[in-house]
Amino acid sequence: MRPVTPSSPVVALLTGRERRGPSWCYRPRGTPTPLLVHTLAGSGTVRTDGADESLAAGDTVLWSAGARQDFGCREGDESWEIVWCHFRPREHWREWLDWPVSESGACRVPSPRSRTLLRVEEALLDMDASARSLSPRATDFGLNALERALLWLKDSIASTGGASDDRVEEAALFIAHNLEKPLTVSMVAEAVQLSVSRFSHLFKDMVGVPPARFIELRRLERAQTLLASTSMSVGGVARATGFTSQFYFATRFKQVHSTSPTQWRRLATQSDPTTPRSHVGAGHDDDQLR
Repeated sequence: MRPVTPSSPVVALLTGRERRGPSWCYRPRGTPTPLLVHTLAGSGTVRTDGADESLAAGDTVLWSAGARQDFGCREGDESWEIVWCHFRPREHWREWLDWPVSESGACRVPSPRSRTLLRVEEALLDMDASARSLSPRATDFGLNALERALLWLKDSIASTGGASDDRVEEAALFIAHNLEKPLTVSMVAEAVQLSVSRFSHLFKDMVGVPPARFIELRRLERAQTLLASTSMSVGGVARATGFTSQFYFATRFKQVHSTSPTQWRRLATQSDPTTPRSHVGAGHDDDQLR
């Protein structure tokens, strides 16, 4: 009979970072809380549905609560560096933990693309460090970092079924963070280290519109938010969203939304009279990409 590995009780979050030599973890009935193991370096092995699978740097495995846990580092394998956590999921994490699982209740996520992997590992290492800090909010900080890692991993799973490229995602984020600046396609291409022609082709294939059109649509979308939620002048909104000319801004806004900025503001505030009207700094954009 195989020896069963004991487990510690988990109130909210239990984490660790370690380098393992030959050793094995076997819990036929799993643990009361989910377990996530991410490989930082080296190699390990996980057994799911009776088959052994190798784990390499960047791979992540998630066992649901009660799922059989059967994994470790074999004799002769390179030492296995991992960061792991047992955790009690928060209610709003339910969708993020809806991963494709094997019959044994485990899900293995191969290493995501480089930029996403960096974010996942940064979040997991932050989780482990935060959970061990002396802050009275140590557990909350740790769970917050785990939440970021789960979101990036879920995004990685969702993108494996179709065309995806981290550089296009980076470009979209760069655009969102710099809408008030005089952005050009060449500036965005340079930021993600692609030639203009390659970037333009890749971006349109993935997003469906050319990058210049995407930039303008994001500016106009942000302008709608500022018009509805602040008392900034139309000229101020134009400058805050990267338009150098108020006239050109008003023209493009009307062409896209079939109404002028002033008329759109009036309709927006009439439909929601409780909308707060406060001044917003022209140099900030905290709107999330959708």
